[in-house]
Amino acid sequence: MMTLAMALFAIEDSFIKLASSAVSPAVIVLCLGLSGAPIFALLARLRGLPLWDPMLAHPAVILRTASELVCTVALVVSLALIPLSLASAISQVAPLLVTMGAALFLGEEVGWRRWSAIFVGLAGVMIILRPGFEGFEPAALITVLSALGLAARDVVVRRVPPRLHTFQISWITFLAMIPVGIAGVALTATGAPGAASLPEPRTVALLFAVIGFALSGYYCVVTATRTGDVGFVTPYRYTRLIFAMILGILVFGETPDAPMLIGAALVVASGLYALLREARLKRAERRLAASKPHQALL
Repeated sequence: MMTLAMALFAIEDSFIKLASSAVSPAVIVLCLGLSGAPIFALLARLRGLPLWDPMLAHPAVILRTASELVCTVALVVSLALIPLSLASAISQVAPLLVTMGAALFLGEEVGWRRWSAIFVGLAGVMIILRPGFEGFEPAALITVLSALGLAARDVVVRRVPPRLHTFQISWITFLAMIPVGIAGVALTATGAPGAASLPEPRTVALLFAVIGFALSGYYCVVTATRTGDVGFVTPYRYTRLIFAMILGILVFGETPDAPMLIGAALVVASGLYALLREARLKRAERRLAASKPHQALL
């Protein structure tokens, strides 16, 4: 399910890139909000959950929503400006940033091995970006902002009140995309010729495809994380890079160069190492906790 979700998200990114040639990123964000908010509101009501809970005003929820908005808007903008494979390669640093954020802001213990993996992954990002050298894409820095937003979201979510359901958090997040999208449309439409005209049928079809693949991918992620061990399914998130590179080559004629491939390999390898190391430590902690009652009986 996690691999399927990553394939769906990579296809969604492809449709975003295609749609961005006809409409502004703000329109895409607005469409995501207008489609996602009512769907998750309906799912919440079907489960008997209230659409408004006082805990939705919790600072952690507000910060998580803001982080999600930064991640989504930055990713949509970057996909409109840089190659799909490049954006996906940079985004893979997010799990390492989550580990670093948990250590710096949540006080979680991170040993020297995982810190080393973090620094190797960041070095990989620098190789991909190659600042100051030929081939540097300034717009790629927007993807870095998206990765930071994604990491902040995953760190802050650990402080979200547990009584809130995923559907409640999701509906309020997509709802927040609507005013952001409207504001973006108003800003980008100012003085733009033909900005008020209706999109062509092809563009409408692309936007529907973005919405469909986005929501399907989200459903698969929720299913994977709820039915499988998080430490086991999380590494499969890196398959998104493989799908993105394939689509970039086949659909957009992209040709990943050596620095990007080397940097992406470093990011993925270090991220996998950090995840596997964390999973191993958690298993050791569980075994130790399970052995303590037995030792007490002895």
